[in-house]
Amino acid sequence: MVENIPEDIVKDFQFICCLHEQAVCDHDKCREFSEYLSELLIRLEDMEFYRLADRIMSILLNCKPKDASHCEKANLVGEMLKEITKEMHK
Repeated sequence: MVENIPEDIVKDFQFICCLHEQAVCDHDKCREFSEYLSELLIRLEDMEFYRLADRIMSILLNCKPKDASHCEKANLVGEMLKEITKEMHK
């Protein structure tokens, strides 16, 4: 990733990734994941990290919390999170 991402953003993103792993079968954690990711998106846009913000927006578009059922796109969202994580550590 060309952008020089601040360490606090990287740490927050790591927390969000861990939260996603817990959220796959837990509706409340799923909503929490979505809320944290939305907050991160706003911070990234305010800091003008538009490329990363666009990628976060793509994740949010695929993230649809459901009551009492397994997330259909958990694997896709998980892979998107892993890709961003790899790029952050380049």
